[in-house]
Amino acid sequence: MVVNHRGFTPLPNSLALMKLDATPSSELKWEIDPPPENTLWELEFGPLSPRTLPSFKIAVELFVESVWQHYQEQTLGVILYRGALPPYEIEILADMLHQLGALLPDELPPFALFDLEAEGSYYGQLFSKELFSHIHLGFRSGPFGALRWGKKLTPLHHDAKLGLVLPLRSMVVQDDRIDSCLSDLRKRNIPYRLIAEMQLTEEWDELDDLIVFSSLLSKQGFRKVQGFIAAGGRVVVVGEGLALEREIGYREFGAEGFEPPTFCSQSRRASQAALCPDGN
Repeated sequence: MVVNHRGFTPLPNSLALMKLDATPSSELKWEIDPPPENTLWELEFGPLSPRTLPSFKIAVELFVESVWQHYQEQTLGVILYRGALPPYEIEILADMLHQLGALLPDELPPFALFDLEAEGSYYGQLFSKELFSHIHLGFRSGPFGALRWGKKLTPLHHDAKLGLVLPLRSMVVQDDRIDSCLSDLRKRNIPYRLIAEMQLTEEWDELDDLIVFSSLLSKQGFRKVQGFIAAGGRVVVVGEGLALEREIGYREFGAEGFEPPTFCSQSRRASQAALCPDGN
């Protein structure tokens, strides 16, 4: 079983959850019954901060040695965080999670669960793979993440053929045009995948169409979009100052024989040229 940017492949029928006390006061002497198949382990650290990080690293190393080594076959991954947004910058949390995740074997995926609904461009940027490159995420709801969680954990697999490219965090954190686009897609029940520009080449597998925001793409992003077109993909470009309905023609999404409209009614060849300006 693989866990990647599209979630679980193949989807397990169900998940089992085993929690282990890994707080600073714990002796880390876990008495464990053999777990069932498809088990996610959760290391309950308590508040995660730079001050407590060293003791949590010890807990992760002990987990690998005393638990995972014995129950590899039943294990799907390990949860390193569950909770709301931290009271400090999320970049700090992402860095700490990657430090903890680096102590895990390559075949043991790390997860972080956030107690919020990941909707809108702000959350898309906040939890972008640009920041959480090696951490699999879970939310109450939203169009991305490997897990949906509430009273139970639900594994997800995202197979949409339409992708929306989120710009680099240095370009923008939240943008009304992206929010309007996401809102319209949801209203029309059009499945889509959010893809960080930085990860575009790695994550465009199985996509037929991309929505990109021309003023928010970096030069590297333009080149990646060119590569998507060269590979046979179709691109809808949203520019500045035009009504979304006219720009990307949502009325046509999902229609039989769908051919996405091009930016400003130009031909696809002209759109491709616009994506690859001379000198870039």
